Amino acid sequence: MRRLTDRMPRVRSPLGLRRRLILALAIPLLLIVVTSSALDYRVARQTADTAHDEALADTVFDLKSYVTKQQGAGRIDLTQEAEAILRSNAPDLLYFSVRNAAGELLAGDAGLPAFDAPSDANRVQFRDGAYRERPVRIALLRMDGASGPLITVMETTGKRQQSRQRILAAMVLPNLAVVAATLIAVLFGVRHGLLPLQAVEREIAARSVTDLHAFDLAASPIEIRPMLSRLNELFVLLRQASEVQQRFIADAAHQLRTPLAGLQNQLDLAVGEGAFGQNPQRLDHIEEATSRIGHLLSQLLAYARTEASTPAPRVFEAVRLEQLVENSASLFLDAALARDIDLGFEISAAATVGLSWMLQEALSNLIDNAIRYTPRGGVVTVRCGSDGAQPFLEVEDSGPGIAPEHATHVFERFYRIPGSSGTGCGLGLAIVSEIAQVHRAEVLLAAAAPHGLRVRIRFPAALPV
Repeated sequence: MRRLTDRMPRVRSPLGLRRRLILALAIPLLLIVVTSSALDYRVARQTADTAHDEALADTVFDLKSYVTKQQGAGRIDLTQEAEAILRSNAPDLLYFSVRNAAGELLAGDAGLPAFDAPSDANRVQFRDGAYRERPVRIALLRMDGASGPLITVMETTGKRQQSRQRILAAMVLPNLAVVAATLIAVLFGVRHGLLPLQAVEREIAARSVTDLHAFDLAASPIEIRPMLSRLNELFVLLRQASEVQQRFIADAAHQLRTPLAGLQNQLDLAVGEGAFGQNPQRLDHIEEATSRIGHLLSQLLAYARTEASTPAPRVFEAVRLEQLVENSASLFLDAALARDIDLGFEISAAATVGLSWMLQEALSNLIDNAIRYTPRGGVVTVRCGSDGAQPFLEVEDSGPGIAPEHATHVFERFYRIPGSSGTGCGLGLAIVSEIAQVHRAEVLLAAAAPHGLRVRIRFPAALPV
């Protein structure tokens, strides 16, 4: 059975700009060279053939001089020296005959075919023919009108073929050399001419998905300035849309947090009035649900703020990683003590460039995840430092860890490992991944010894400020 893909036509990929330019220049150039070579060869061949015909005509006139001297004799006798001179035409063979008006042979080769006498007397006429299965050039001369002798001279075309071959080589080889040199010049010219486009391509490739600063039109080729100008206009619209989204997020945060704060106050008042005195477990469930809603709200807002931000590398600033770790100590110490978790810090001086609030958010999410998923009595260690030339932030816990089959999914939004006992909402590592992409960093997951998880954010050695 034939596969469906066997019947589907293959879609050809479009030619690149470089190939289009090379073809647009090379094809007309080749056509011009071929046409020019053909015309030059034709003119040169005609010139060479004319020269050979003139040499053949000289032989005819030499014979005419012998005939004129012996005019009236029944037969024309040529000396051996004269005949040797006439036939000295190596490498070609020369045949000749002199016949009277009656067609009788007066001198030369008897086996030559008879030809119609030319109409113009005392004027050499040329034609092509064959003799003894070889191509020959034939020269005919009728002396003294219709009653005069007919001189026929035939010459093989060996020298003519050699001349044509030399002419062809002399014409084609230099032209081919010119074509090759021109194509090389075209290749280098196209390559050099496309360097500004390659610079723009590299600049675009080096940007992050949220880098929307405008292109410098003054440093760009004039041919692509309209395209870059339209891109800059698009970037302005995207930044404006991002600002609108940021304002919406801020308004939503205020509108959502206010009811949650009011709910918490009402719970506190209800507890003070003894509303849950007979069923304290219900109070615990309500407080746990309220806490989870507050945590989910904070995570959603943090993720939205991170995803909607449009930082450009030029607005990044130097960030001391040890300061981020020190700030986290006061933020999570109470949460760790409440779960009887040993929260430790191993701090080494390290710095990167980026947005401080974003990096603080990423570290906070890692610590919060570690505390939530580490059993009571466990250990969480926060580190910062440099691995060679690359600075890093790292959080290690003694929790259940992450199995390899889940490692590729934990960065997805709202993904939770089946059977996990923590109270997270599946957004922590997604936020960390988004922030890492903005800073061109990578998030590495590794198993901790003897059990647990180690998450490291490793930054590039250097980032443009």
